[in-house]
Amino acid sequence: MKTTIFANTAKKKEGIVKMKSWLNILLIFCLAGSTAAFSVHAHAETKVLSYEEYGRIAMRKTMEKYPGAQITDYLHVGKKRKKETSIETFKLTLKEKNKTFQVLVLVEYNEKTKKVVKVTFEKIS
Repeated sequence: MKTTIFANTAKKKEGIVKMKSWLNILLIFCLAGSTAAFSVHAHAETKVLSYEEYGRIAMRKTMEKYPGAQITDYLHVGKKRKKETSIETFKLTLKEKNKTFQVLVLVEYNEKTKKVVKVTFEKIS
């Protein structure tokens, strides 16, 4: 009878060890998956931020140029690369009193330093 009790205890311990091994493997896969998902998310977020930062600058400079107007719409038109600089173009719709008009805002910045070189405005309607 004692051998049966010890045999059952040994089987239980063996089962617990196997379960812990499977749980560890499962934990490793979960952590690896969440790390991969995080790196993909971080990369996507970085891409968005590349023009978002200059969009904020475009809106701030537009409000300085047209202090009585409100920005009612915002569109990132695109990016144009030059030798050492890039230009992010934004189309902003503004409303001032009863007039609605659109402005193209071009934010030129140094590719290496990411510092703004100049901001230009072109009223289009």
